[in-house]
Amino acid sequence: MNFEDYQKKYRLEFCKFTEQRNSNRRLWNISDETASFIFKLVLKHKPKNILEIGTSNGYSTFWLSLAAEEVDAAIDSIEVDESRYRMAQANLLNRKNVNLIHGLAEDLIPQLTEKYDFIFIDAGKIGYVNYIRLLENKLNPSAIIVADNVISHRDTVRDYLDYLQNNDLFETETQNLGSGLEVSIYNPNSNEES
Repeated sequence: MNFEDYQKKYRLEFCKFTEQRNSNRRLWNISDETASFIFKLVLKHKPKNILEIGTSNGYSTFWLSLAAEEVDAAIDSIEVDESRYRMAQANLLNRKNVNLIHGLAEDLIPQLTEKYDFIFIDAGKIGYVNYIRLLENKLNPSAIIVADNVISHRDTVRDYLDYLQNNDLFETETQNLGSGLEVSIYNPNSNEES
């Protein structure tokens, strides 16, 4: 199924996410454009292990889960806020390939035992650069990292963008989709090729 087919099939679930977002100013959901992009990226690259930092109420997690199901992947998703974590638990109850983790990403990332092929970051923008530094030894070669809000919050994520753009371990590009996405590929062998 394609993105639009899933939108139709899960219309009621998506209406619930929209209602939650509209009634709670503390919920942040990605745009449909961003959801479609990450959904298609997962289908194309077929990761086995996905990490999401910033679950919110689970809208982006739901899309990642649908694509992950198609490619037999598992998702770990971290949310720091207790009320958003509980909401995501209820919203994702039937998504068997999702492992929700409650806590501060900076504390939890070092404890993760998996190596990841796909990372989606949409959490506290000031922490983006810390997340990527902590994640470097948790990435498989050719892992894809997608960070949201890099245009809308450019000043806040400047350290993150500078870190990626000046680091030979990453190839990175900004996509003008939604609030702006930074799409990076981890290439630990790039220093050997030079």
